Amino acid sequence: MRLEIGKPRGGRAGLCALLLLGTMAAADAADLAELSLEELLASEVHSASRYRQKTIDAPAAVSTVTADDIRQFGYRSLADILNGLRGLYTTYDRNYKYLGARGFSTPGDYNSRLLLLVDGVRYNDNVYDQAAIGSDFNIDVALIERVEFVSGPGSSVYGPNAFFGVINVITKQGSDLPGWRVAGGLSSDRGASARLSHGGKNAYGSEWLFSLSRQSRSGNDLYFPEFETPANNNGWARGRDADRYTTLFAKLRHQEWTLTATHGNSDKNVPTAAYAQIFNDPGSKTVDTRSNVNLEYAGQIDEHLALTARAYTGRSQYIGDYIYGPAPTTANRDEATGQWWGGELQLLTTRFAGHKLVVGGDFRRDTRIDQKNFDRGGTVYLDSRRKGTVFGLYAQDEYALHPDLTLNFGLRYDHHSASGGTVNPRAGIIYRLQPETALKLLHGSAYRPPNGYELDYITNTPGGSKPGPALKAETTRTTELVLEHAPGASQRWLWTLFHNDVRNLIVTSLDPADGLSFFENIDGARTIGSEIEWERRWLNGIRLKTSASWQRVEDKQTGKTVLNSPRGLFKMQLSGPLMAGWRYGLETLATSSRQSLKGQAPGYLIANLNLRSPAVLPGLHLSLGVNNLFDQKYFDPAGSEHVQSRLQQDGRIFRIGAEVDF
Repeated sequence: MRLEIGKPRGGRAGLCALLLLGTMAAADAADLAELSLEELLASEVHSASRYRQKTIDAPAAVSTVTADDIRQFGYRSLADILNGLRGLYTTYDRNYKYLGARGFSTPGDYNSRLLLLVDGVRYNDNVYDQAAIGSDFNIDVALIERVEFVSGPGSSVYGPNAFFGVINVITKQGSDLPGWRVAGGLSSDRGASARLSHGGKNAYGSEWLFSLSRQSRSGNDLYFPEFETPANNNGWARGRDADRYTTLFAKLRHQEWTLTATHGNSDKNVPTAAYAQIFNDPGSKTVDTRSNVNLEYAGQIDEHLALTARAYTGRSQYIGDYIYGPAPTTANRDEATGQWWGGELQLLTTRFAGHKLVVGGDFRRDTRIDQKNFDRGGTVYLDSRRKGTVFGLYAQDEYALHPDLTLNFGLRYDHHSASGGTVNPRAGIIYRLQPETALKLLHGSAYRPPNGYELDYITNTPGGSKPGPALKAETTRTTELVLEHAPGASQRWLWTLFHNDVRNLIVTSLDPADGLSFFENIDGARTIGSEIEWERRWLNGIRLKTSASWQRVEDKQTGKTVLNSPRGLFKMQLSGPLMAGWRYGLETLATSSRQSLKGQAPGYLIANLNLRSPAVLPGLHLSLGVNNLFDQKYFDPAGSEHVQSRLQQDGRIFRIGAEVDF
């Protein structure tokens, strides 16, 4: 594999190499063989089968990030967390963050081909099917206990949108944050953050956790050569990249019952003049508001039967203000409101010898899928209102034919009021070559129905959109070979080889006859790829985790590589102790070149460094961080709504933070 990356100056690259080599040399003699693999590698996961199982037994390749990782590497958003995982990469268009999985990330797709769960409950909205991972995600990452990413199709147990993978964010309990905690920070991109939390547990087993967070960032001035004229401030957007967001979190738990409520509001200025707006206008912005309430019961009926029941409701609202000229300017507003409620019921039984059987069903009622576009004080171009229902029934059996051989079969039927019914299976054979080594052969399918935006967004104005052919649901079939190996308690290897076949892919097309865009299904894309991951820990607290992935994603019709698809990804996370009780977390991320709408976005390598102090005073911890440590200049491909075919990303950013418990 040839990985095309940016070339940092030799001295800076050497600094990373020396830190890595010196750390590993210091740790050679100190193995952790006497500690359990479960303790070191958090080897139990929940998201692959909707119940707890060891990672090595899961019918998927699963990646995890813990609360300790989040603190150690200074992650500030869910996008930061996911960007460090094997086979994943993010794209930022200065408004929203998008997640690519195994080489597939169509610019502007709103992450609709990934299912986002929080404590097992769906958090994708019902207008765009968006999985929010940037500042529009409504939970502060400091409240996350664990993130699990299950790669591959997951519709056999989760239904729609579990297309390329499932993200499950598992939040902390009250006992994880006892008492009051105050945190704050500053960053060199004119950013500030503050958080107030309180948690606890009483003698009756009840737990509570409440938190309020506020973050704001004025952002740096940005230069866009496409607008380099005196009338456009010579291409400089000054003070136009601001981002402000607030999150509220509450969690109450008593015995088998858990109630969780989340709310978030994100206000983002858009500096890129997307959708042919006036460049450098301060009125161009988007506001996203998301609220979710979930009630869960999880308990044992008897020693062989467990019951999980959930009821939930959610609401999302998007408001976009777009400024058009010439003078007098026109302020166009785009709105979308989604509202839904639903429930889930699941039974897990081990009553039958050799079988672990899970059966369940879920139902969602979409009470609002509303979209509107109008000139403020003027013409209405779109006023769409829709409702809908989605329900599914599923079953999965984990059958131990032999102590070393397990068969896993799953099947789910879904019915979506907008696209009809579908059946999605999953099958896996898991063979224990040795107690610490498992070989998995997996096959499954998934689907994504057309969402409200793709079905209803029709404006029929110059440069707008019009109805297209009747849309069908996208489908994918994936075959994957996985080898997991844990030679001793201190390390773990993972290797995968996979093939994806995507059909009926929904894309935006342009009719040259009238200049209007429309959505349509095309034949699709095919992917072949491989990933490898290695993790090692040493007795003195040093940890190294590396992964590399290669994939080729081709358009079936043209045979060409699809947009925004890197052939290669490389990740490294190194953490360990420094002097006087301080700890460091060094992360390097390399991405090969990607095709944009015009030319290519070159490959790059960036490094992020985070330092965390011991308690400098009772309950007080400090953190220092640098993102893009070597100030590399790199770009992400942009969607067709931008004049730019690629957008420059942030340079070096310094951060300082403090956290106090009392």
